[in-house]
Amino acid sequence: MMLSLLDTVESAIAAGEFEVAEADAEVGLAESPDDLVLRGKLALCLTKQLRFAEAISHWRLILDAPQAGLSDRVPATFGLAICAAQSGEPHWARPYIDRLDMRFSPHPSDWCWRPRILAAAGFGDEAEAELRSLLSDRPGDPFIEQALGMVMLQRGDPEGRSLALAFSSRAFYQIYYSGTPLIERMWQGEPLEGRSITIVPHGGFGDLFQFIRHVPRLRNLGAGSITVAATSRCHGLLRSAGVDDVVGLEELEAARSRSECWVGTFGLARAGGESASGYLRAPPSAQADAILRQARSRAAGRPCIGLYWHSDMDLGEAKSIPHPALAPLLARTDIHWVILQRGFGLRRLQAAEISRDATVTGVELPFDDAGALIAGLDGVASICAWPFHLAGALGVRTWLLAGRVLDGRHLNRERDSVVYPACATLVRQPTVGDWPGAIALLMGELDALTRPQGPAALPAPEPC
Repeated sequence: MMLSLLDTVESAIAAGEFEVAEADAEVGLAESPDDLVLRGKLALCLTKQLRFAEAISHWRLILDAPQAGLSDRVPATFGLAICAAQSGEPHWARPYIDRLDMRFSPHPSDWCWRPRILAAAGFGDEAEAELRSLLSDRPGDPFIEQALGMVMLQRGDPEGRSLALAFSSRAFYQIYYSGTPLIERMWQGEPLEGRSITIVPHGGFGDLFQFIRHVPRLRNLGAGSITVAATSRCHGLLRSAGVDDVVGLEELEAARSRSECWVGTFGLARAGGESASGYLRAPPSAQADAILRQARSRAAGRPCIGLYWHSDMDLGEAKSIPHPALAPLLARTDIHWVILQRGFGLRRLQAAEISRDATVTGVELPFDDAGALIAGLDGVASICAWPFHLAGALGVRTWLLAGRVLDGRHLNRERDSVVYPACATLVRQPTVGDWPGAIALLMGELDALTRPQGPAALPAPEPC
């Protein structure tokens, strides 16, 4: 296989063009069927398209190949675990997880692969036990600490928060992000006493919208000037959080150099405290106003609810909802859906042509405009991605469509949200992989929203 073909496939995956990557990978495999790297890319394309049965067959071909090395088996086992869990059959991955032993490696991060994959498949109790054993062998290791903390949070134990913060420590960055400038200036919760600080984005936009809530606490800790670096597509939203300056990503390193200290997105949690929902405000947007007018006109009095179900981002396949499961929602005639979806999920919806009554926002809507749009809706239903966090940060009624294997930030709650308690409700799969069950629960929530309210009770007659 020519290297250029692999580059083409990888570039298409990075751009979210999974259909293109799939076609190119199949061409390459027709010529080189034993190329496990290319087969892994094909399996990843299928996984990201939520075609789990097809993906599982390719992950297994890799794992059963005699020539498969660790660089093949680790990502294939992880991919298989996600597909098996999403299919409601996590035990399918178990034999392959049990074969994965990384303790021979000199790197503690490698030791964590097996428990991390166990957690992704839903075997969180075993994952925690293995990570505790690893940490006893290597006390203080920042990678093992953060991995254990995340699994503890996933299982609902808030004591995992302090361990998970190892991900945002100088010790972690010195090992795993050693090329990061000015690691010695990284803020780890010390009193700020008038010092300037720059917030450096790390993770997705949803993470930024969630953790920016801690800016007021930085003030309480004595911060002087607070700068945040981010794409211009969300500068208006971030300014409303109370920062002094918002700069573009091209100015990130200059801002970091000017500041006396800096902190990554997740490290903001060291400031402590929680803000109520509604800590962000969207700037005025003529584009959002036009979309809202169109949606309200088409809704003709029905509630306008935003909908988002697929993430193209790294590991988004573990929380995205296969398109057929959405059919009951899209068939409702008492809701007007405002489609916030972008990327593959939107292309899939448009190809199915089953949402002609919906208003589609379009893929180029910046986050500032999307925030203004969301603020004008009656609610948002979303997986754990930027629309959920933006709606929660704006204080808009929102439902989190959540898997049984859930990100640790939600503390394994069944219904109440610890992230946006004033406005969000969790709607979880009843069992692993049961997206129809989660959708059925959301349908009940929407029934309560749209059910006509009966007339007020008449007052009791006065006694004669």
